[in-house]
Amino acid sequence: MKFDDVWIQGTGRYAGDLRPVPGHVTAHTGIVSVAWSELSGPELAVRAGRQALDAAGPGAVGPHLHGSMAYPGLDTWSASCWVADRLLAAAPAMSMQFSALCNTSMAGIETAASLLAGRPDFPRVLLTVGDRFPASAIDRFEVDPEIALGDAGAAAVLGRGHGRARVLSCVSRTDPSLEGLQRGDEPFRDRPAEEPAVVRKRTRQFFAAGTRTPASVVRAHVEGVREVVETALAEAGTSVAEARWVVPPFVGANAFEHGYERPLGLDREGTLFASGLRLGHLGGSDHLFALDQLLRDGTPEPGDRIVLIGVGGGFTFTCAVLEAA
Repeated sequence: MKFDDVWIQGTGRYAGDLRPVPGHVTAHTGIVSVAWSELSGPELAVRAGRQALDAAGPGAVGPHLHGSMAYPGLDTWSASCWVADRLLAAAPAMSMQFSALCNTSMAGIETAASLLAGRPDFPRVLLTVGDRFPASAIDRFEVDPEIALGDAGAAAVLGRGHGRARVLSCVSRTDPSLEGLQRGDEPFRDRPAEEPAVVRKRTRQFFAAGTRTPASVVRAHVEGVREVVETALAEAGTSVAEARWVVPPFVGANAFEHGYERPLGLDREGTLFASGLRLGHLGGSDHLFALDQLLRDGTPEPGDRIVLIGVGGGFTFTCAVLEAA
């Protein structure tokens, strides 16, 4: 969908301290460290949210959307309202939580932009994301052979009329036939598992069933990425070659090369690939974290195009095209 008057008005990010990863992870992926925090996902989101609100300046907020991939710290509890209570002086129109797993930041951008496009009574939307991956809940090095998980929060304020970057277009698609990659043979449970999740084990179970092969999944991944990128770029009237930055998820070298760099013809220097090797894959925060890094530290020139590409388990694919102001 094309957007005419939706702007990124402020962004923020907060990551844990960097810790080295096991040698075999570095040898295979090129990832040398991951962000590691003792703060919960909601606490990380609050740190980032304060930065985003300060950057956006004073003004009312309509809805607040809070996203995460990991367990937020309590069952049957509104993490979004906890975050909103610590960030907003006035109660938002709605505070809700959502997840598109690793695609959460991108799903949030699309949802927030659509709310602003369809609801003129909403002045701005606050978007927060935060994930922590403690060893008691998940093995951050056994989720996927090509990633290692890092702890971080990220946030953005979207509004109308002005901002740091204008949202030109955003496109998503879903291939639900791939949801079993994160499910495998695991049964549905009445409560969270007592043992840490080893998601790579579920992926092996999925392939053992024989309905899909690793090669077919790679093809489906590349097809999904290409489809949303090509459509979003066409709607924005631009191309990969004209973009100043093209930012896929923070993944290891193999996944980056075969899932994004080669299929899209990317220039590695304009992708924040190196940041991902230091921070790890930040769960649902990757793209809002990257966007804040670009807008605060990358000094984009007016008119520079920024292309964000998200992929999440399920599988969902999203591409957003922005123009720096």
